[in-house]
Amino acid sequence: MSTTSIDTEAAARFVDVFAAADFAGDVGPRMSCTEVDALAGMLRTVGEDTAADTWIAEHTAEDQEGDSHHQAWVTSP
Repeated sequence: MSTTSIDTEAAARFVDVFAAADFAGDVGPRMSCTEVDALAGMLRTVGEDTAADTWIAEHTAEDQEGDSHHQAWVTSP
């Protein structure tokens, strides 16, 4: 794995764009599990755990059976 320096201004812009919950809701379900995990990992790296959780949750909402984030929702009788 390589080590990369991140410009503070670029990181701040990244957070401004990708921490938006509406963007996560629009795009997250259309991403692959690998893509959303990479994005969430970067958000966590810059201290945006809530945004990372939002991306995972929005993605998971439409994950298909067999996908790594798929949740088998249990309903009550």
